[in-house]
Amino acid sequence: MTLYYNYYLELKNRLLLTVFTWISVLVTCYYFKEPLLFVFINLNKHYDKLDYTPYFIFINVSEIFYVYLQLIFFIANQIFILMVIYQTLMFLTLGLYNSEYMQLRSIFQTLLFTWICSILLFKEFIMPFSWAFFISFQETKHNLQPVSFFFEARILEYLNYFTNLYYACLLNCQILALVTFILNVISEKSGTIKVFRKLFYFVFIIFSTITTPPDITSQIIMSFALIILYEILIFLRCLKV
Repeated sequence: MTLYYNYYLELKNRLLLTVFTWISVLVTCYYFKEPLLFVFINLNKHYDKLDYTPYFIFINVSEIFYVYLQLIFFIANQIFILMVIYQTLMFLTLGLYNSEYMQLRSIFQTLLFTWICSILLFKEFIMPFSWAFFISFQETKHNLQPVSFFFEARILEYLNYFTNLYYACLLNCQILALVTFILNVISEKSGTIKVFRKLFYFVFIIFSTITTPPDITSQIIMSFALIILYEILIFLRCLKV
């Protein structure tokens, strides 16, 4: 009975620590809400190429306040998810064998690395390219089409577009990491890495098609980057052997 009570206390303490961290991040983000909003807007590299200062509109008096709330909850939830995964791993550590712990830690490190890569991919490539692609539809030639389109970005819709695209990129990257890990385990057990190489390439192409803007150039660049990275990992593994 004492053992179960100790488990209960540890779970409660870890839960309280996670909730306290989440609340602390919320308060801190709300205090710095204006700089954070500027940083999120500035993450779109597309605006660096413009000759004018971009602006956003709002159509409701309380809209800016809701934008700040959505932004700080978005940031706090990312930290909360990381804390939950980390605390869960630490709670399970004492009940695992060393081999199981090393495997679980390896999976956690892989998912964390994939998370960081998805953020960099989203920031440097997906967000600016996708935004530039959709904005390009307002650039019409008057000799071919007499109707002109003018886009004024609404701040709430921009933030929704940002977060939805971020979650889509994050989910696809995690699925890619999971599929790659499963295929890697199967190929190692069967000893047929060359046979599974084509399957890896197919997965990379599907991932590039889903995550990149709907143009062939972006898909080719993303596919080749993933294939080169995969070949480098195979080469490094062969060096270790």
